[in-house]
Amino acid sequence: MAGIVAKKELRRLTAITRIHHSVGVSVMPGEVSRILVRELSEVLKCNGCAILLIDGKQVRVLAERGFFNSLGQVEFNTDMPSIRHVLDTAESIVTGDVANSPVAGCLPEKCSVRSLICIPIMVNNEVRGIIHLDSLKNDAFNKEDVEFIESLAHEVAISIERSLIYSRVVDLSIRDGLTGCFNRRKFDVDIVADFASIRQYKGALTLLMLDVDWFKLYNDFHGHVDGDTVLKKLVTTLANNVRPMDRIYRYGGEEFTVILPETDRGSAFIIARRLQRAVELEPFKGENQSQPRGRVTVSIGVAGFPMDASDRDSLLKAADAALYRAKQSGRNRVCSFHPGAEQASN
Repeated sequence: MAGIVAKKELRRLTAITRIHHSVGVSVMPGEVSRILVRELSEVLKCNGCAILLIDGKQVRVLAERGFFNSLGQVEFNTDMPSIRHVLDTAESIVTGDVANSPVAGCLPEKCSVRSLICIPIMVNNEVRGIIHLDSLKNDAFNKEDVEFIESLAHEVAISIERSLIYSRVVDLSIRDGLTGCFNRRKFDVDIVADFASIRQYKGALTLLMLDVDWFKLYNDFHGHVDGDTVLKKLVTTLANNVRPMDRIYRYGGEEFTVILPETDRGSAFIIARRLQRAVELEPFKGENQSQPRGRVTVSIGVAGFPMDASDRDSLLKAADAALYRAKQSGRNRVCSFHPGAEQASN
């Protein structure tokens, strides 16, 4: 008996050594999770093992072995009883007799799991994940097994924390600090990638170029603090009126661009018109005091590939030309690019 315990402890220590060597300084939780699931499965001989990531209301399986075989192909979310318990209490679930335990109702019907461990992964005192192990045998895990899993939960927590920090750093580099939408640097990268994609797959892409009308008048009258508030509210209004696939960028000052993937110019014109109307109807502080028409409004130019342009630079020029025509035509309108006969609407 002592020999069996010693061998199991040796397997744990060997696994920890391998994990530290394999994980290193990885910032990818998925990679770390795959390593841990492999080691846990081999050392503890469980039937199901998984590492779950909590992302708002969603629960994502980062890595698993036998997990779906044990529980079935269910859709996981934070309202599931076992997950809810761990989130609310930040405490582990450990039982060697699921059927006669308080968590009996936490598992799907006809589930044959007998032993269950759910260990919270804590990041900044918040549950950000769960290590799940199960077995078809009663009393399959002991106290030392739980302590072993808890030590590995720390490894995943470090990886998730690194990943979150890395994501924030990346986000800061591609987001406009004032409005929160994408910045010019991100636009320059995305437009190149989008053109590479549509050339390969013969797709379409339309660009909206948008400018706030008479913005200098607003800034001069109300000051730059209120002007910044207008730009932030403008982006929120735009975001509420585009499709999930569409991307908004601050191009410079009070000028913005919107990339509409897989969208022809006619459809893009309808979207641009919706954006123009939404901004016109949105109330902005003090607009009746400073703006010529008593409203904060935008002018929008629309140009598409391949109809109006053959490459990235010509698309930008076409959208900019359409925007110029919109402003020259009286502002608070949409113009689509068409040499010699732009379509306009107010």
